[in-house]
Amino acid sequence: MGAIIYLLILALLKDYGHGEPQEGIAVYVFLGLLTSGATQQCLDIDECVESPDICGNWGTCRNTGCSYMCLCPNGFRNSGDRQTSCVEKDKCVESPDICGKWGTCLNQVGSYMCQCPNGFRNSGDRQTSCVDIDECNTDGVCGKRGICQNLIGSYWCECPAGFTNFGKNQNKCVELNCDQYETQPGQTLPGFDSFLSLLRNNCLVLNNSTLSGPTRPLPTGDVLLTLLVNTTDVLQLDLQSNGHRSSSEVTKLLKTIEISIRLIAPLLTENVTRIETNHTDVEILVRRDKTPPKGPVSLTNENTQLDTTWETVIGDYQNYQGFAFVVLLSYKNLDSLKDTTSRQNLQLMSSALTVSVSNSNTTNLPQLINLTFNHLQSSDVDPTCVYWSDENGPGVWSELGCTSVMSNSNQTVCSCSHLSTFALLKGIHQKKGTGQLSLVMWGGVFVALTCVVLSLITTLWCRFVSRKRRGGNRLKQDVQLHRK
Repeated sequence: MGAIIYLLILALLKDYGHGEPQEGIAVYVFLGLLTSGATQQCLDIDECVESPDICGNWGTCRNTGCSYMCLCPNGFRNSGDRQTSCVEKDKCVESPDICGKWGTCLNQVGSYMCQCPNGFRNSGDRQTSCVDIDECNTDGVCGKRGICQNLIGSYWCECPAGFTNFGKNQNKCVELNCDQYETQPGQTLPGFDSFLSLLRNNCLVLNNSTLSGPTRPLPTGDVLLTLLVNTTDVLQLDLQSNGHRSSSEVTKLLKTIEISIRLIAPLLTENVTRIETNHTDVEILVRRDKTPPKGPVSLTNENTQLDTTWETVIGDYQNYQGFAFVVLLSYKNLDSLKDTTSRQNLQLMSSALTVSVSNSNTTNLPQLINLTFNHLQSSDVDPTCVYWSDENGPGVWSELGCTSVMSNSNQTVCSCSHLSTFALLKGIHQKKGTGQLSLVMWGGVFVALTCVVLSLITTLWCRFVSRKRRGGNRLKQDVQLHRK
């Protein structure tokens, strides 16, 4: 700029004196305005060209002849003379209530955004005040029998008698059958009477039922799960010391564990809960979302691994209760989990495990589940994937719906189309072969006996016919002799 000013001065001096300064004339140059004596001339200097950043990163410089001006976009400003750099306006500071009582203003470059907490919302541009969402306008938000009560920024579901949301006020109300926890003298396994009685009391309180006498505070889901594991440990020790249990007792144990888990899991507070003892290993994964979770889910312990999907865990999305759970419970000392009346020598090659999910319809799953078993001992014998079935009797190991998809000396992967208690068995194919041989043998015996009976009948019939013929001939001879 100094060079330009110097040239302008020379040009001015030239105009006044052909290159020589005239006597008595003072020359001044400032801000593009040249003054000489009583005469002023505006010699424009384009500051926008000379200093491109004169208005900052966001401003636009405009030359105004003898000066310049900084134009600022929306969301920016400068000082009163409009010749300083454009700086951002902090809308959140200038207008503290711009997002309303419940919203949080977040300043952005040249703009702002209103962040709304859960239970509130604003318009699409997110620059309006946050207002309450009335969740009760959504059909089925509290289930078929629940009554929705809207709150500022939230809501809660009131469940009628016989229904519960397990103490989670925003879960749907579901029907809960407490009669299944009622104990009968001599009909439960050792140690489970008092535990089932505790579960029944919890169930009745959750169902808003009236209990006789004062009620104690409900134990948490973690306390109930610990009691279940400890009781299961005691029973496994009893099995080891007293030998095998009958099939009906084993079936009773597995059913008791399953109905207990379905009450305990929704009461857990953590997303993942795991308890491991010397005899039992249980892991429970719980998800609480307003929309059903999707995608794969996997649970693992020392001896087994479960791979499935949340779609399988939930089942029918229309019956989604606002929460979902999946349970993997492994028994480390149930080697005697078999029918003592069986004459076959069946041997467990893995730990037995129970798989339970929030979906109540698990007899025919839309997707197969995969179970990876670690063998108790390395073996080259191909094991059989089985589950405990009590459909046609007190309980037996069955292959129906389970197949082995991979097996080596240390691991076997089973795919099953239903949920139950699963294990690996060695010797079940021998059982099938022996049964087929026995059937053939008895069939042969039946055929042989039939042939003997038919042979005897034929012999007797032939003798009878022969004697009858002989008797007729003798009668004829007697008649002829008499006539003679």
